[in-house]
Amino acid sequence: MSDATASWTRLRAEDGETIGMEIADVIIKGLAALVGSARRQNQSVYCWIA
Repeated sequence: MSDATASWTRLRAEDGETIGMEIADVIIKGLAALVGSARRQNQSVYCWIA
């Protein structure tokens, strides 16, 4: 588990949303892979959360 995963799950919990640590870690790692791929292709990533 990364520091980013722990921080994100803690922030979501403060807003009343419970995310399992394992699921959160998969999401964070997937997002990091997406951003890394985009950067290698000289592209940008925009993330909007509602």
